[in-house]
Amino acid sequence: EALRNLENLGRRIQEDVIGLRLVPLEPTFGKMARLVRETARQLGKAIDFTTSGGQTELDRNVVERIGDPLVHMLRNAVDHGIAPDAAARRAAGKPDAGRIALSASQRGGTVSIEIEDDGRGLDTEAILRRAWERGLLPPGDRPPESTVFGLIFEPGFSTATVVTGVSGRGVGMDVVKREVQALRGRIHIRSTPGKGSVFSLRLPLTLAILEAMLV
Repeated sequence: EALRNLENLGRRIQEDVIGLRLVPLEPTFGKMARLVRETARQLGKAIDFTTSGGQTELDRNVVERIGDPLVHMLRNAVDHGIAPDAAARRAAGKPDAGRIALSASQRGGTVSIEIEDDGRGLDTEAILRRAWERGLLPPGDRPPESTVFGLIFEPGFSTATVVTGVSGRGVGMDVVKREVQALRGRIHIRSTPGKGSVFSLRLPLTLAILEAMLV
C-alpha cells in the first residue's frame, strides 16, 4: 500500500511539474500570422492564412526554440509554395488567394504542428535533377518519394532559379531539421504536384521528463 501511495504521489508531482512548464502556442501562432502577412505583402501575393489549435500547450523551452524553424517553413510556403500567377491558380480550379494553414494538436505525449498550403507542391523532378548535379544521388537514380523529399534538408540544397530576399538562397531547411532533431522531434512531408504540400512536425510534449525506476 505504501508503494502504491508513493507511485501515485510521484505521478501527481510529475503531472504538476509538466503543467507548470507548458505554455499555449497561441502567442507564437500570432507572430507567424504577422510574418505571413508581411512576407506576402513583400512578394505581392494574396494569401489566406489561418491557424487552429493555438490552445495546444507545449513545453516552454520547445516553444522558444521552434520559432525559427516555423519562420523559415512559412516563408518557403509563401515564396515557393504559392504561385504568383492568379490566372494559373484559377485554371487549376483554385481561388486567387493562396491558402496556408498552421495547426497544432496533441496526441498523448506528442504535439503535432502542421503547415499546409494549396500551392504547387514539391517538384520531384527538379529535386532529382539538382541532387544528380550535386552528386547526392547517382545519375538517373530514382529513390522512393520520401527519400526525394528528404533531400531538401541537405545543407545548401535549393531548386530556386531566382534568389529572393525572402528565401531560395540554399540555406535554412538543414537548420530546420537539426533544430527539430535536437528537440527529439521528427519532420514528415506530404506533397502532391499541383495540389500543395504539408510539413508535419512531431515534437515531444516536454523535454523535462526522464523516465526512471525508483527502487
